[in-house]
Amino acid sequence: MKPIDPLRLPAGEQFSIGASDMSFFDNRAERCSAGALFCCRRGTADLMIDDFAGTMRRNTVAFLFPGSLLSFGRRSDDFRVELVVFSASLFAEAVFPLDFDFMRIVKQHPLSALRTEDVPAMNMWLGLVTYDFERGGKFRDTIVRNRLQNALMEACDKVMERTDEPSEERSAVTTRQGELFGRFAELVRQHCRSEREVAFYAAQLCVSTRYLTTIARSVSGHSAKTVIDGAVILEIKQLLRSTTLSVQEIAYRLHFPDQSYLGRFFRKHTGVSPSQFRKSGR
Repeated sequence: MKPIDPLRLPAGEQFSIGASDMSFFDNRAERCSAGALFCCRRGTADLMIDDFAGTMRRNTVAFLFPGSLLSFGRRSDDFRVELVVFSASLFAEAVFPLDFDFMRIVKQHPLSALRTEDVPAMNMWLGLVTYDFERGGKFRDTIVRNRLQNALMEACDKVMERTDEPSEERSAVTTRQGELFGRFAELVRQHCRSEREVAFYAAQLCVSTRYLTTIARSVSGHSAKTVIDGAVILEIKQLLRSTTLSVQEIAYRLHFPDQSYLGRFFRKHTGVSPSQFRKSGR
């Protein structure tokens, strides 16, 4: 019987929980559309996430970013992980407010062995996400997004404690690129409600649009335009979730020409209309 992909989300869900032996990824590299956090409960296994190679043992935690290549090599017969899977859009919402260094550090150090004193906190985190999944509710996905964001920050903090990473591992090129991308991301957060063109941000940073796109793709894996559009989508989602503003009022607030233009923009990036998104409670 062919193993089932444990990172495939149920239809209509932004996250899921479960347990797996990860045999689906044995000796094959699969590019994952979803993100995930998985914690080894028993056994051992060798894995690769992009260029990182490591071994999972009991109470080892791995972070998988959407778009990463994942494969498993040798696995013990009793290997088992507990995992939480996140859609790419939910993962992006969690990552976007964080500084560039958070994303870079966690991606470079995706595997972390929990200290004995950290195990109860991880068990509690997994228990809370399980509770969120089972109870549902209008703001369930937002609550879980915040839990993921907290877990990413906690992981980054522990990596920096363990490796003194900022002073030892950052190259001069990476530092310059990271600083520019960080300034770009901050400008996007400040101005995305009114400015959606790369040229505006390039002018603010005194660089060409081509150079800004090159830096954005190098650091984040996405073009500058994709980063901007992603931020606008997050703004629209937040207004749809947390306000009673009509789509027309949201379009006016975000400087879209009209309601129809916003609707086409939103559907292009999410696959659903603003009204469908609001009704779904996602």
